[in-house]
Amino acid sequence: MEVALVLTTGLLAGLSSLALLGGEALTPLAAGRAARVLSLRALRLLRRLSATWLVDRALRWGAAAALASELSQRDVPRALGMGRAEVAAALMCALALGSLAAAALLGSPVAGVAAGCLAVACCGARDASRRRRVRREVVAAMPGVYRTLAVALGSGQTLAQAVEYVGAHERGRAGAVFGRMSLRLRCGMGTEQAVELLAGELEVPGARLLAAALVISHRTGSPLRELLARSARLAERQGEFERLLSVKTAQVRLSVRIVCALPAAMLAILALVSPDFQRGLLTPVGVGCVALAVALDLAALAIIGRMVRGVL
Repeated sequence: MEVALVLTTGLLAGLSSLALLGGEALTPLAAGRAARVLSLRALRLLRRLSATWLVDRALRWGAAAALASELSQRDVPRALGMGRAEVAAALMCALALGSLAAAALLGSPVAGVAAGCLAVACCGARDASRRRRVRREVVAAMPGVYRTLAVALGSGQTLAQAVEYVGAHERGRAGAVFGRMSLRLRCGMGTEQAVELLAGELEVPGARLLAAALVISHRTGSPLRELLARSARLAERQGEFERLLSVKTAQVRLSVRIVCALPAAMLAILALVSPDFQRGLLTPVGVGCVALAVALDLAALAIIGRMVRGVL
């Protein structure tokens, strides 16, 4: 992704050079100066694009916002002074240029649309995988967090001191969340507001219970040691049950994913490599068949989701 940002910025600078210089020969000194000027012009263009409604709508999508935030922390975007909006604009430019390149290479606009849809689907799948990984990590760390809080509050520490202790001794994302809460409390934020933000950032079962326990401990001064210790045991049992359920339903979940992803993957691959399929998609009958297949797939997903909710 970082390479795509650099290539997009370079391509924008190259297009600007063709438009401004008209193909004239340059000395090495003038070429270096022109490269700096054109890079600044390309970044300025990205900043203008970042203020458009299209980029704003893209950043409202969780996967795009997470990817733009992650890439904006890399060395190259930070050196170029690119924020999250500029990175999102560069990614959209890279997506558009890649789709146009696929359409030109394969000689069909359908191939360009399919390539763009594949890129967007890969971005969404990557974000979903990242969210599942983060949730598993936080859920696995919660028993230790409960026990550390129980020890800290039971030893007479205040809520701010206990949260700081957890943030300093717990590793991973759970420790980082408590570290941010400790910084908020140091900066003067109210306790209830900081606890509410903590519960929203954890995004694990029992986060609201933990928030309520911390607020009660702050108001009454009670350490709630037994409650937190019991919560740690329940969190461990919940983790065991989730792992057992994951093992028992692994084959079914894999079958559902294959059945749901296979039609879309076949459609995208055929749209990329088969000229006959591309011509068929451009006909009214082809569009109707694809729309009917999508409707049937969505109906099947709705039925499966309803059955799963009824069982669980």
